[in-house]
Amino acid sequence: MTFGILEDRYLEKVPGTGLLSDQGIVHGHEIAIDEAKGLKRGTGKYAHVVLIPQPSDDPRDPLNWPRWKKEACFWTLAFAASLDGALSPMVGPGYVLLASQFNVSVDDVTSSFGFILLGLGTFMLAQNALAVKFGHRIVYLISVSLMFISCIWCALSPNLASIRASRLFQGFGMSALQSLVASTLEQIYCVHERGSRSVIWSFAIMAGITLGPLICSYVIQNLSWEFGFWFVSIPLGLTVIMVFFFVPETTFKRERTTRPLKRQDSDDGSLEKSVAKSEADVESVASDPSQTPPPSYISQLKIWNGTFTDESLWRIFLRPFPFLLSPVTYFLFLSHGMQTVWLSLVPLCSSTIFTLEYNFDAAQIGLTNLGGIVGIVLAMLVTGPLNDWGVVWISKRNRGIYEPEYRLVFMLSMLFGIFGYVGWAVGNDHHMPWIGAVACITMLNFSMVVSGSAAVTYLLDTHGANALHILALSNFGKNMVLYGSTFFANGMVLSRGVKVSLLILGACQAFCWPASVPMYIFGKRVRSFIARHPHIFGREGHGAWEAQ
Repeated sequence: MTFGILEDRYLEKVPGTGLLSDQGIVHGHEIAIDEAKGLKRGTGKYAHVVLIPQPSDDPRDPLNWPRWKKEACFWTLAFAASLDGALSPMVGPGYVLLASQFNVSVDDVTSSFGFILLGLGTFMLAQNALAVKFGHRIVYLISVSLMFISCIWCALSPNLASIRASRLFQGFGMSALQSLVASTLEQIYCVHERGSRSVIWSFAIMAGITLGPLICSYVIQNLSWEFGFWFVSIPLGLTVIMVFFFVPETTFKRERTTRPLKRQDSDDGSLEKSVAKSEADVESVASDPSQTPPPSYISQLKIWNGTFTDESLWRIFLRPFPFLLSPVTYFLFLSHGMQTVWLSLVPLCSSTIFTLEYNFDAAQIGLTNLGGIVGIVLAMLVTGPLNDWGVVWISKRNRGIYEPEYRLVFMLSMLFGIFGYVGWAVGNDHHMPWIGAVACITMLNFSMVVSGSAAVTYLLDTHGANALHILALSNFGKNMVLYGSTFFANGMVLSRGVKVSLLILGACQAFCWPASVPMYIFGKRVRSFIARHPHIFGREGHGAWEAQ
């Protein structure tokens, strides 16, 4: 048992476990690990880190891209993800005003604008299949273009029926930036780089969720809700251009072979009898010794890159469903997906809560999102670098061997979310000033960014190419639950009161957090179970794991 992680009883080498550091610490002494010789490593402060997966010698391999190219791709997608996050709740502070304008209930307005969640959920699995078949680039371009066009459509909508239709297509466009980005991270970054990138990606989405209503509240208060969509369409048009120029195709087929780690007997306090009894493999990539010339920048701007698999779209569409048998799917759904639901209900209901309790107008309600900004900034600054550094640090104390379950230590941050909901409920009952409510929103957002990014990074490290399918399933379920909630969320606040509503959300958060405990303890056995049943879960993801 390594730090509480149960060893597997069937496989000597469990996919996901890998040699991450060429240094180990045994009995307080730092020693070198011979098995790391000849393997590619990081640079600079990560010079002792063994790259997982090992890049090929092919310059077309995204793992070999120059740093500027990776950063341009990543930050373009992060910027697009922030706009993606803003589109869903941006009109939230004006729901009460819009209910009066259209002469309907607040729940009717919420569910109409909530059609975006229906589109987001239903198209999640479809874009997943399109990305596997035709590559990521064309899906990203279609997605941001749909977001741009439907945003203009929504601004021109004369009634709720037109708003519903436009928001449905907005949801279609948003789906890629909420799940496909995780797959892109797995394609262009090594294990020791993914944690911080996942935090930044989560930060971008949460920044959009919090800043969108803040900015739009002033627009609604002083202009109209239509102008909010006109203003958002400007950066969305810029995003279409940025994706075209800075997000090349990241799908790359590697021929993988595995190199088992040799046993090493202990000598002078080295690795005692062996390095984790040969349980870890490091991926070595078979490559043609003749160097392929790197593709030109212009050649990578083409939109159509052909197909990347001969498998039919229908079979690819059905590929995620066997993962309903995987415990990791339910862990991700509870710890990441459902936590997003509870948090997303806060801006949906904020108009009602702050109007009832503090008599705020739309602009003041929007300002309450500043608490969320503080929370996500703290989460990025504290856990961004700590996420990757932490797993390297723990791996060194496990003789250089990395276990993906190390990521789950950060799931403890879900407790901040419980404290936030319960604290807000109790404080509200004791006439807590508005700054206390904003502080609770800070804790909710801190919890979401830290634990959410840890859960997604764990998924990437354990499931490789199949992570895309599991994330799509989780996001589909999440958006369906969230869409259903839009029909009664504000009504629940009005009928049951703010305190009871927040306690219900706190209880839901408390119910979801314990899912991380058995996942940490039994995670290695779960990975073994999936690897031993390729006829159910497929071999593609298994092949991608074998380095890890």
